[in-house]
Amino acid sequence: METRMQRLMVVVGLFGLVLALGVISVRAQAGPTLKITSPKNGETIAGDTVKITYESTGAKIVPAADAKAKEEAHFHLFVDRADFKPGVEIPRGLEKEGIYHTAATSLELKGLKPGAHKVIVVLSYNNHVPWEPLVTATVTFNTK
Repeated sequence: METRMQRLMVVVGLFGLVLALGVISVRAQAGPTLKITSPKNGETIAGDTVKITYESTGAKIVPAADAKAKEEAHFHLFVDRADFKPGVEIPRGLEKEGIYHTAATSLELKGLKPGAHKVIVVLSYNNHVPWEPLVTATVTFNTK
């Protein structure tokens, strides 16, 4: 009787282990995430300078120039524009037009005009093409 109980406990334990490993595997395959932590959506900020902070999980973030593999990612920030497309390289050198490239987890925007603003952060591969499926985060805020 004791042997049957021990066998049953071993089987139940193994089943639990397999189930737990399955959950971990599904989470690992879920892909990267991206979240803007500041400013809060709808927030009103005094002045013309706003620090955008964001965080990502599930991707190795490196400066684009240092990337050795496609999955070594970096961020693109679109300020008051949304003209990126899946599978299309994001152009460089357009900071004055509101497109920023960075591996940093924050970016200070200066000289914003009073009013409503929208920032979209896009996770991109080392070749400046947005991650697939798209990994983005958006915040809207006002300056006064």
